[in-house]
Amino acid sequence: MKKKLKYDPDLDLLNNNEKELLKKACDAIENFVSRSEKINKIGYKTRDAHVTPYSSLRGTFSAYNNFEEHAIFPAKNLDCIIRISNAHMKLVSQKKTVPAYGFSVKISDAEDTVLNLPLVNFPLFPVDLVSSFLKIFTSINYFFSGNIAQKFLEFSRILKNLITVIPDFFHPSFITQIFKFINKRNDFILSFDYHSIGAYRLGDHMVKYKLVPIGIPRKTTENRIDLSIKNYLENNDHVLELMIQYCYDLKDQPINQLNKMWKNSEFIPIGKIKISELIDKDDKNIEKMSFDPFENIAGLEPVGKIQKLRDEAYKTSLKTRNK
Repeated sequence: MKKKLKYDPDLDLLNNNEKELLKKACDAIENFVSRSEKINKIGYKTRDAHVTPYSSLRGTFSAYNNFEEHAIFPAKNLDCIIRISNAHMKLVSQKKTVPAYGFSVKISDAEDTVLNLPLVNFPLFPVDLVSSFLKIFTSINYFFSGNIAQKFLEFSRILKNLITVIPDFFHPSFITQIFKFINKRNDFILSFDYHSIGAYRLGDHMVKYKLVPIGIPRKTTENRIDLSIKNYLENNDHVLELMIQYCYDLKDQPINQLNKMWKNSEFIPIGKIKISELIDKDDKNIEKMSFDPFENIAGLEPVGKIQKLRDEAYKTSLKTRNK
């Protein structure tokens, strides 16, 4: 049996330049979120990304007894809230659009968060260099919140920094997944697999997560995404299997190279989520809810440099939304 690699805190460390760029990115997040009510023409401040809600679901997570580390979960059956969204920073139509979907999962024991998993329907992240990502991310926030002159300036900065990361987009893993994604672009939103992209601790070890729907049709005749979800769940049960990949070797399962698929590590099923209720997608309690993975219990926290950026980013966004 292969030996699982143990978590090393050094995998999370940012250098001084990255820390400074993160501060600037958080300023940009605060600027965007504080203006998001006006930008989106709605009555509340929005998140910094995944603004458009498609659906909110309630269910139950049950860990499998044969999962060797099932004891890390505090109970056999745990409550589950899921928010399904579009990744764009601005509100988009409920009709079919660029299929960049989010599937944020909160697993909790009564009121206490156990595991927050912000999942997406594409398994890779194109930018490996933290500094380049932060520069692009900062400019995107100012682009959407700025005036015409600022938009022109930030757009030029985005292009300049994108040039430096073009090689990342041509990694064989990334290209392969792009073609698979294009083939599925018109599929029913509930039929996608959803991925953690970055890694997480699982006790002393490190894993990636994947959430796989069971028995969901790939196609739907309904063009509105919110209604396609509602119509399906009113007439069908919905069960998803939560799976993990263990990290055994940083060469085959890199923590800080997010444009490369992990290999030589099979997916292991660890439990199921059974959906029991469709919640109003505009429920303000869900919109105010945090899916920050750094709120996870000890031993289930995110791992890696890009993941580390989420800590301050989520906190800044939530704090600004609640002002």
